Amino acid sequence: MTTSQTQNKKRITKSDLNHMATSLYGEKAYCEYIRGSGKHGWYLYKDTEPNFIGTNVNEAMEWLESQQTVSTPKDVEMLELLFEKFPKAFFREAEKIRPLQKYIHKKIYKALNYEYTREDISAGLALYTQNLDYCKSLITNKIRIDWEGNDCGEVSEQHKQDAEARLMGITSMREPKQNKTNSKEQKLKRPQLEELIIGKLEICIKINELPSDSKTLRNGWEEFIIDTQGKLVKMTVRPRTWKKLQEASRNYPIWIANIRGTIGAKIKGGFELLTPGVQIFEKTAKEE
Repeated sequence: MTTSQTQNKKRITKSDLNHMATSLYGEKAYCEYIRGSGKHGWYLYKDTEPNFIGTNVNEAMEWLESQQTVSTPKDVEMLELLFEKFPKAFFREAEKIRPLQKYIHKKIYKALNYEYTREDISAGLALYTQNLDYCKSLITNKIRIDWEGNDCGEVSEQHKQDAEARLMGITSMREPKQNKTNSKEQKLKRPQLEELIIGKLEICIKINELPSDSKTLRNGWEEFIIDTQGKLVKMTVRPRTWKKLQEASRNYPIWIANIRGTIGAKIKGGFELLTPGVQIFEKTAKEE
C-alpha cells in the first residue's frame, strides 16, 4: 500500500510507522519524534544511532516505503551464496560490514567460474549494499576490501556523500524495478554504489576572434566575457595566454582557439570558467 492510499484510508500514526519499521528491520526497530537542539522530526531507531527520516509522519512513511526492495527468491539465494563462498567479504553482522571493492561483481563473476550471470550477481549484491548498515560502513570506513577480505582502495568522498544522501532518505536505496511489458526503450538504471566511477566535468569553448571588451587586472591577467549562444561565460587568462591570443589575431588570417575549463561560480546570465587552458590553431581557407 502506498502512502497516498494509506492517507485516503486513515491518518498515518506512530503505530503505522513502527509497524513498517519492524517489518523492514526486525522487532527491535521503532520510530520516535524528537524535539531538541538538533533537527526536529521523526527518527528511526534501528541500532545505537538514530536516523532522521522526515519532518512529519507522511515524509517518514514515504522514506520507510522507499527502503522496501523488490526481491525475488533467486536474489536471496544469490546473497546466501555470497555469504557462503566469500565469508571474508560478506558479513551478516552489521558491525563487521566493510565497503566492498569497486566493480567487485566482475571479480566474483570470475571467482565463481562464470556459473552465474552478472545480472544474478548484481542482484545479490544489491540486497547486501542497498541498506542502512552498508551505507554507514561507507561513511565510517576509509578502506575497501576485495572478495578475499584484503584492503584494496579508499572510499571516495563522492561515494560517502551518496551514502549519506541515501541514509537520510534524500535518495532511495534502490530504484524500483521497471515493468518491461510494452516497453521497447529501457531506462538507464541508477548504478549501484560499487559501480559508480569518478568523472570530471569539463567544457570546451571555441572562439575565432579576440574579445574587444577585455579588462586587464592588477596582476596582468586578462578578464573577459564570451557569449556562447545566449549563455555568458566569464574567464581570466594568464598574461602569456592573452599575448598568444593577440598574436594569433594579428598574424593568422583565420584561426581558432579552444578554451577548456571547469564550471565555477554563477554570474548573471551564465557562469565563470575556472582554470582555462587555451589551444590556438591556424586555419587555412579551402580551395574552390
